Amino acid sequence: MSLVLSTICPLAAGILFLLLMVMSRRLGQALEMPGYYRLYIASLVFILPLLPAGLILFIAKPWGLPEPDPETGLILKTLLASLPLTLAVTLALLATVRYWGWIWGEIRKGGGRREP
Repeated sequence: MSLVLSTICPLAAGILFLLLMVMSRRLGQALEMPGYYRLYIASLVFILPLLPAGLILFIAKPWGLPEPDPETGLILKTLLASLPLTLAVTLALLATVRYWGWIWGEIRKGGGRREP
């Protein structure tokens, strides 16, 4: 389970941010919007170091390295994993709201459909 949380989840988020970056850049070019897609690039900068770090920590565990005490372990996990992932998701959310926020208004209107 640790390998899934420390490696595969940031990888999935990184792939999602790449896809959103490409679509948002094209939408921004078509609508002549500022380059908010760069926030996705900043998100990837925070996520990419998590991938090898998660693998290294997972692989190093069987080597008999001493486990930190629970309090130190929590601080390390927060600083090394949770904080960068939180920053990455926040930046991506800001970019997504800038590019795709108009969809919520369309959904509330009913997608442009008129009821008989």
